[in-house]
Amino acid sequence: MKNNLKAFTLAEVLITLGIIGIVAAMTIPTLVTKCREQIIVNQLHKTHAVLNQAFKLAVADYDGIEGWDIGPNSDTTAGAVKLYNMFRPYLKLGEDCGSQSGCFYSGTYKSLFGNTISWHPRTWGRYARGRLLDGTSLAFWSNGSCREYRNILLCGAVYVDINGNQRPNQSGVDYFEFIITPSGIIPATPSIDDEICQFRNTSNLNGASCTGWILQNKNLDYLRRDISHESPK
Repeated sequence: MKNNLKAFTLAEVLITLGIIGIVAAMTIPTLVTKCREQIIVNQLHKTHAVLNQAFKLAVADYDGIEGWDIGPNSDTTAGAVKLYNMFRPYLKLGEDCGSQSGCFYSGTYKSLFGNTISWHPRTWGRYARGRLLDGTSLAFWSNGSCREYRNILLCGAVYVDINGNQRPNQSGVDYFEFIITPSGIIPATPSIDDEICQFRNTSNLNGASCTGWILQNKNLDYLRRDISHESPK
C-alpha cells in the first residue's frame, strides 16, 4: 500500500519562517510601544486619583481651598509650602522635601521634543516637593488664594514625575502637570495654562500640559502626529 503523506520541503519551511520573522519585526515594536504607553496611562490615572483624594480629605477637614490662607501673592515659596502642607497629611509620602531641593531626578529634564525645561522640579525655588511611596514625585506651585485665569479659578498646580528617578524624565512622557481648582484637581491642557502639547514643537514649555489628552484618549499620539485640533478643552 502506497504512503500518500506529504511533507513540507526545506525551502517552504524557510520561506514560512522568513514571513513570520518579517511580520514579528513589524508588529512587536508597535506592541511594545502600546504596552509602555498603557503603563503611563495607568500610572497617570492613579496619580490623579491620589491627588483628588488628598484634596477631598483636606477640604473635609479645613473647608474650601479659598479659605486655606495660602497667601495673597502668586508664585512664592511660602505659598507653595502652605499649599503642599495642606495636602501632605493625606499623601503616603516616602520622602518629604518641602522647600528644600530633592524628591526628583537630579539630572536634566527635557521638554517633549528635546529642549531643557526652564523650571527644574528638583531645585526650583518656588516649588514644595515630596515623593510618594510608589516613587511618584510631586512639586506643588501656588497661585496665591485662587485667582481667575483663563475662565477658571486657578489655585495652583502640581507637577508630577510618575516614575521618579527613572528615565526618560521628559515632559509629556513621564513628567506632567495637574491644575488645582476650588472644585478639585484637573489635568492640565493648553487651553488652561501657558504650556503646550504640540507635535515637533521644540519649546521648553512643550509637554507637561499633555495630561488632559492622555487621561481623555488613553494614548500618547501627540508623539507621532499633530493633535492640536483634537485637544481636550
